[in-house]
Amino acid sequence: MNNGVTCVVPARLGSTRFFRKLLTPILGKPVIIHTLERALGAGCFAHVVCLTDSALIGEAAAAHGFAWVLTGDAANGTERIARALDVLEGDLFVNLQGDEPAFPEDGLRALATALLAEPEAVHVLVHEEEPSEEDLANPNRVKVAFRSCGAVADFVRAVPAGARAEAYRLQLGGYAYSRSYLERYAGLPPSADETALSHEMLRAPGLAPLRAHPARPGASVDVEDDLVAARAALEALARRAATPRAHTPETLPIPETQPNLQGASA
Repeated sequence: MNNGVTCVVPARLGSTRFFRKLLTPILGKPVIIHTLERALGAGCFAHVVCLTDSALIGEAAAAHGFAWVLTGDAANGTERIARALDVLEGDLFVNLQGDEPAFPEDGLRALATALLAEPEAVHVLVHEEEPSEEDLANPNRVKVAFRSCGAVADFVRAVPAGARAEAYRLQLGGYAYSRSYLERYAGLPPSADETALSHEMLRAPGLAPLRAHPARPGASVDVEDDLVAARAALEALARRAATPRAHTPETLPIPETQPNLQGASA
C-alpha cells in the first residue's frame, strides 16, 4: 500500500541515559533494527528511512536492507527530519522514535491514516488507558493534557497536585506531520519550554493544530533496565507472528522497495 506517507526513524548514537542503546542487541538484533522492522511491518508507508548522526547506526540499517541518511547535529528528532527534507521523498511523514523496538504497528497505521485525513495538523499517539498515580508523578513520563476530545492542550512532565488522571494520557513515541510544518518548525529557535522540559513539540505549540490518537503502548528503551521489558514484548510479537491466522481484508501488504538513500548525507 503506497499512500504517500514516509516513515522516518531518527536515531542518535549518543543517548545521555543509555549510551549507544540503539546498537544494543535484543534477540540478536540491534534496537534500531527492531524499530525499523516495526515501521516496515505496519505495511502502510511508501518508504521507511533511518536518519542518524552515526555511520555505525547507518551501516547496521543498511546491513538489514534499510535506507539511511547521515545527518548533522539536531536538537531533537523533529529537527533532524526537517534538516533532511532535501533528500526525503514525499510531503507527509511519520516520526517513529528509534528506541521503540516493540512499537504497535496498528498505532503507526493510525498515525498515517490521521495524517492523510488532516495533513495540516500534527498528530501524536497516546496511551489508550488512564495513567497510574505513579506515572502521573514520574517526571520521566511525558503526559498529554487535553483541551477537548482529541485536541491537545499541553505536554507536561509534572501535573498539579490532585489532578484527575482522566485528564491526561501518557505520550507514546510517534508523531505525524507535513513537510510544510517541518519547514516552518526548522525556521524557529528552541523555546524556553522546549529546553526546560526537553520536549520537541513545545518549540511552537501554536504552529499547527495538535491531535492525539489512542494506541496500545510498546516497550521503549530509555535506560538499560528497559531492555528486559523490551525483550519480553519482542518475544510476544514473535509468538504472535508464528501463530497461523487467516488472511483478512484489513491485512496490508508490506512495501516491496525502499528508496536508494544508503549513505546519503543531509
